[in-house]
Amino acid sequence: MKLKSLTPMGAAYHLEQLYDDIRVNRMADVPILNDKLRVQAVGFREWNHHVLGVLITPWFMNLMLLPREDTDWKGYKFGSKHSFVFEAGSFEFTLGEEENLGQYMSCSMFSPMFDFADHEAAVETAEAIVAGMFKEENKEVLEGQELSPKKEAENDELGVMETVVEGAQAMGSIAKENFEKPLSRRELLRGGFFKNVINKT
Repeated sequence: MKLKSLTPMGAAYHLEQLYDDIRVNRMADVPILNDKLRVQAVGFREWNHHVLGVLITPWFMNLMLLPREDTDWKGYKFGSKHSFVFEAGSFEFTLGEEENLGQYMSCSMFSPMFDFADHEAAVETAEAIVAGMFKEENKEVLEGQELSPKKEAENDELGVMETVVEGAQAMGSIAKENFEKPLSRRELLRGGFFKNVINKT
C-alpha cells in the first residue's frame, strides 16, 4: 500500500487498522492503556501538501502529519523536530517511522489517557483541537506555547494546552465548546477557561 497516494479518509482508516494491531500485539500487557478508549482517527484532512488529523489510542492522543506525493521530507532524520504554522500559531512535530506506515510526524496532546472518562470525551476533545488549530482568532492564545500537557508551568503560568488538557479531561464536551471560543492569554493564564467550565456544570 502506498500511503502517500491515499485520500485523508483512506489514510485515517489505515492508521486505525495499524494502531489497533499495535494495541493488540504490542501493547496488550503494557499497564498504560485506558480500556475505556479505542483507536480512532479524527478530523483528517488535506493541509499544505500533507494529511493532518488527530489519532486517539488507549495510550496517547497525537496530532498526526502524514506526507503526500509532493511532500519533501528528504534529509529529515528520525526524532528530528519540525515546526509548522497554522492559523492559530506554530506547532512542533517530531518525525517518526513505523513499519507499514513509513515516515510520519506527531505532536503529543495527551499521554497517558487515564483521565478520560469515556471514548466520547476523547473524541470531543480531539475534534476541538483540530477545529481550534484553524481558527486565526486563537493565535494570541496558542502562538509560542509548548504543547506538552505534562510540562510544569514556570512563574505560575499555565500553557494553553495544559489548560485545555485539564479541563478536557474533566469534561470533554464542555472543553470542546470552550476551545472553539477564543480566549485571551490573560484569561487562560488566570483561569478563564476553568471559570467557563465551572459555570456550565
